[in-house]
Amino acid sequence: METVQSVDRALSLLAEIGRAPGGLVELAQRVELATSTTARLLATLQSAGAVIRSDAGDYHIGPLVHAMVSSSAPTAGLEAIAHPHLVELSDELDEAACLSIVSGDDMITVDQVDAPKPIQAENWTGSRVPLHAGSAGIVVMATWSDAEIERYLSGSLACFNDNTITDPDRLRSRIREAAARRVFWSHGEYVDGLSSCSSPVIDGTGRALGVLYVYGPSFRFPAEGGADRIAATVRERAERVSAELGWSNTASEAS
Repeated sequence: METVQSVDRALSLLAEIGRAPGGLVELAQRVELATSTTARLLATLQSAGAVIRSDAGDYHIGPLVHAMVSSSAPTAGLEAIAHPHLVELSDELDEAACLSIVSGDDMITVDQVDAPKPIQAENWTGSRVPLHAGSAGIVVMATWSDAEIERYLSGSLACFNDNTITDPDRLRSRIREAAARRVFWSHGEYVDGLSSCSSPVIDGTGRALGVLYVYGPSFRFPAEGGADRIAATVRERAERVSAELGWSNTASEAS
């Protein structure tokens, strides 16, 4: 079937931004298009709200795409519920606080609130990260059945740096720990030098729809002796969001 070239190129560019945000030149190289062509496509996508451009010049998935996903998924309304908690988490812990949702075998960050720090990590809104590569995916898989976990672990587990854990046995151990604590830390497993603490947002069925996480540069986050307090704070916030979605802490622990 004949296709419209400009539409094909725009969709390819949008998919690439969904995999990882980037600047104009980088994205042009990744989709193998001329910089001028990529700039015109990005301008069109930006005007439609399909992408947004950060202050640093990177392009991220925009509100149009997020709205399309939310309107057809059980995560509808989750961003609105979670956002005030992200604001308070960022203010209390003085680092970036984010909401990430499950999309297939990836996590996608859909909202981020930054703390006013002189040194900040990048904005992860629109980024896709495989489930095994960080704390967010681990706490999600902790709400899955054994069969679902084994299906994922039997697949190809990409390695992003020396800290990425791809050994299935080690990942199973981490998932069990996350299931017991409903909160988990990771350090530099997707991007070297970043640490994150995640807790699942759980619906009435006991399954994770998404994750609240707080992250920052590993040299300052967590501060010495502060990991347990941070974990308790993140978990408490995630439980409050979960309660608004119909999840019961009492029922969960009883089961």
